Amino acid sequence: MPDKKKLSAVFTTVGLPPYTYVKPSYYGEVRSDIDQPGKHLLIEGPSRIRKTCIVYKVFEDFGWTAASHYEYVSCRDNDATTRITRFFDVAASGGQPDPPVLVIDDFHLLGMQHRSHIGSALKRMSDRAFEVATPFQVILIGIPTAGISLLMDAYDLGPRLGPYRFPRATDTEINMLIDEGETALNVLFEDRDILLAESVGNFWLAQHICNKVCSTKEIYETQDDTMILSFDLLDIRQRLMAELTQRYLPTARTFAKGKKWHRTYEVLIALTRISDSVVTYDKILNLVPERRRPGVKAIRGRIAEVIHDVSRHVDLRKQIMFEPESGFSIEDPLFRYFLSNLEIAKLYQDLGIENDNVEHSRLYSYDVGFSFAGETRRIVEVVNYELKAEDVVTFYDYDQQAFLLALDLQETLGRVYFELCRYYLAFLDEHYNEKV
Repeated sequence: MPDKKKLSAVFTTVGLPPYTYVKPSYYGEVRSDIDQPGKHLLIEGPSRIRKTCIVYKVFEDFGWTAASHYEYVSCRDNDATTRITRFFDVAASGGQPDPPVLVIDDFHLLGMQHRSHIGSALKRMSDRAFEVATPFQVILIGIPTAGISLLMDAYDLGPRLGPYRFPRATDTEINMLIDEGETALNVLFEDRDILLAESVGNFWLAQHICNKVCSTKEIYETQDDTMILSFDLLDIRQRLMAELTQRYLPTARTFAKGKKWHRTYEVLIALTRISDSVVTYDKILNLVPERRRPGVKAIRGRIAEVIHDVSRHVDLRKQIMFEPESGFSIEDPLFRYFLSNLEIAKLYQDLGIENDNVEHSRLYSYDVGFSFAGETRRIVEVVNYELKAEDVVTFYDYDQQAFLLALDLQETLGRVYFELCRYYLAFLDEHYNEKV
């Protein structure tokens, strides 16, 4: 009788899967590039689609070991910046880094300036690659858009850089994973199409769901006789959401509240309606009622502070990343699953606000509009600056010149103050009644 395999080793949710690893279509090209000294790689793709796995599988094929052949650095490590800087300092001084291969995982967590510096350093040092016997090599792994700052300053790395953007897994690849898992455990899943749909092209999520189905059926190891596993998707989803709510509701709550109760809760609501792991801000705006778009546009530059704020000891970057130029990346596939199945009413209840109040508040584009005579403009500008610093969305004519251009001002401003502003602030002076 063959050795029995444990469920945790077959449908694994932590580490490299020994039995259900499916090589992506890019495997051969990535292997070839890693085998070429001095060739750097940039591997991008949604979280948990095995970007790091492919690198480790190549190392395994080569028989490479940590410390002897490569150094691995996760940008989540406290000493990541120090170790990366040390590697590049040695290379820049003409020395030979030991080991010669540096893997920088979670590359997107580095600041834009640091990423750009790495790109420039790679360009300078790659020009001298022919001068050393064993050119050093850097493998960068991150989510999509993480390489933008690298490629902006070092686009002419050209053939020295192998850029790869991994898409979601195909149904064929997820099917292969499930096939291998069924063989290892001697089980058969009913309703395979449902498992595929629920996995939304994510290897790790497929592992987690299959693990959950097996554990609810008390399948913990290889079965002596083939067992057919029927399951109720809604029941599996509810079980997963009960588990994930405890883990991720605090993250959703922190994001929704923002720093001062600004409109990040509307951004979160939009994210629950988009199934993608990478979401541009334009997609968010398309899901926001037209009258609320000015307010959501206004907080764009502040969202990164909500996700990572050292002063408040807030760091949500394990679940979600944001850059104003490129948008959101959902770091954790289970957090993506949680958002997609989150009941908004429960979120409101957790936040202590009423549905009706939230819906009513969406009727307004601006929190405060200013009404004043031109003679008091300097005072208005000071008040506008202070309110915006508190994340209050204001209607101030100089901020809206592009919007007001070529419009009938009397009709447009009448509609703005009558319909679009929750409140307006009038600056009454001796000139106020004299002006239109």
